[in-house]
Amino acid sequence: MRKKLFSGENKRVVYVATVLVTLMFSFVSQAAVNSRDYKTVAAKAARFFKYKDWANAAAMYELMLEDSAKVVDTYSHAIVVAAMRKLPDYEISLLERAQQQLIPVDSIYSGVRRVSFAMGQTSLYEEFLMLVKDRQPWLKRSIEKQLLSYYVFRRNAPMIIEYSKIMLTGAPDNRQYLASLADGYMCAGDEAQGIDVYSKLLSLYPDDYDTLLILGNYYYIKGEKEPALSYLLQADSIKSTPYVMELVKSLSSPD
Repeated sequence: MRKKLFSGENKRVVYVATVLVTLMFSFVSQAAVNSRDYKTVAAKAARFFKYKDWANAAAMYELMLEDSAKVVDTYSHAIVVAAMRKLPDYEISLLERAQQQLIPVDSIYSGVRRVSFAMGQTSLYEEFLMLVKDRQPWLKRSIEKQLLSYYVFRRNAPMIIEYSKIMLTGAPDNRQYLASLADGYMCAGDEAQGIDVYSKLLSLYPDDYDTLLILGNYYYIKGEKEPALSYLLQADSIKSTPYVMELVKSLSSPD
C-alpha cells in the first residue's frame, strides 16, 4: 500500500514537472517571437529575394507569417519564391493558409501577379493560376476570369478566344467577354469574325462607346466612308473629342 501511494505521488510530481517545463518553453518561445523585430526580418527577406537566395527568402517569409499572418504581400512573395523553387505543394499550402486567415483569393491572385510581373517572370502567374485551378476546382470560374485578363494583357489571340468563349458560356451577353472575344479574333487576323462579334455587342449595348470607336476606325481605315461616319457620329453624340470630331469632319467633307 505504501509503495503504491509513493508511486502515485511520483506520477503527480512528474506530471507537474512536465507542465512546468512545457510552460517554460512556451514562454521562452513567445519571448523570442516578441523580441524579434519584424522590420529587420522583412528587410532580410527583401534582400534575399533581390539576390535570388530563394531558400533564405522563404525562411524569412515564414517568420514574417508567424509574426503577422494577414499580410497579403508576404503570401504573394512567399508563393512566388515557392514557384521559383519548383515547390507546387508549398504554393498551395501558402494559399490555404491565406484562406484560413480569410484573405480574399482575388487579393492573392493580384499580389502574385504584381510580384511575378515585377520580376519579369510573368509565366509564374499563369502557372500559379493553373495550379490552383487543378488543386481547388471550386475556384475554376474565378481563375478562368483571371486567365482571360492575363491573356488579353499578353495579346495571346488563341487563348483570348478560348477563354472568352469559356466565360461567355456562363454569361452569353456579358459586354466585357464579348469585347474580349472580338478583340481576340481581330488580334488573330480573323476580321470577319471580329466584326460580327462587335456588331452583336453593339446590338446588345447600342451606346457602347469603345465599340463604336473601334468599328468607326475600322471602316475609316478600310476606306468605307458611310459606315465609318455612322459609327463615329454615334460615338461623338455620346462623348465628343477632338479626335472623333476631326474624323467626322474629314468623312463629311466632299472628296
